Amino acid sequence: MALPAGTPRYALAAFDFDGTLADTMDWFDGMIEEVCARYGLRTPDPEERAALRLHDAREVFRKLGLPLWKVPAVVSFLRGRMAASRPGLALFPGIEDALATLHAAGVRLALLSSNSSENVREVLGPRVWAWFSEDACGSDVFGKAGKMRRLLRRQGVPAARALLVGDELRDIDAAREARVAAGAVTWGYNLPDVLRARQPDLLFETPADLARLILAD
Repeated sequence: MALPAGTPRYALAAFDFDGTLADTMDWFDGMIEEVCARYGLRTPDPEERAALRLHDAREVFRKLGLPLWKVPAVVSFLRGRMAASRPGLALFPGIEDALATLHAAGVRLALLSSNSSENVREVLGPRVWAWFSEDACGSDVFGKAGKMRRLLRRQGVPAARALLVGDELRDIDAAREARVAAGAVTWGYNLPDVLRARQPDLLFETPADLARLILAD
C-alpha cells in the first residue's frame, strides 16, 4: 500500500549512539589497556586493534579472551568511566543537522544504545535530546533486537516502517532479528567493506546521507 504524499518512508528511526551519533571511538581505544588489565584480558597491539574492526562483537570478545558472562561488568565499568569524560566528547560533524532534518520531517527518533541515558543525554545536549521520542539506553550488548521490538509496540509503529541505524555488524543483526530495516554508518567501528558484505538495507557514507536516504521515496 502506497503511503500518502509527503509521508516519511520510515515512521521511526532508532539510533545507536557510540560510533554512530557520537565520536567516541578514540575514547574507547584509550580505555583498552585499563579494561584488559582490570579484567585479565590479553591486550592487543595497535595492529591487532585495527584488525579487530573486521569482526563482529562476539568474535572480538573471543579474540580478547573476554567471556560473555563478563561483558555486562565491562560495559558497566565503561559507562562509569565515560561519565567523567563526557565534557570532552561530541557528536560527529553533521549529525545534529541530519537529526534536525529528520525530526522536522516528522520521523520519530529513538535511542537504542548499551551506553547509559545519562552519558547519552549529556553528549547530545538538551536541544538534540528533546528531539528523541524515546530513550531505550542501557541495553545489553546483544539485547537490541528485544529492545527494538518493545520500542515498536510502545510507539505503535509496524516493523515495516521502522529502521535501526548503527555502526556495527551486531546492529545489522539486531535489525534483522527484529524484522526492521537495517541501516549502517561507515564512520564507526566496523569497516565499510565488512558492513557492505552484511548487506544492510541502507548504507550511510556521510552524516548527510542519513536524512537524504531515510527520507527518500
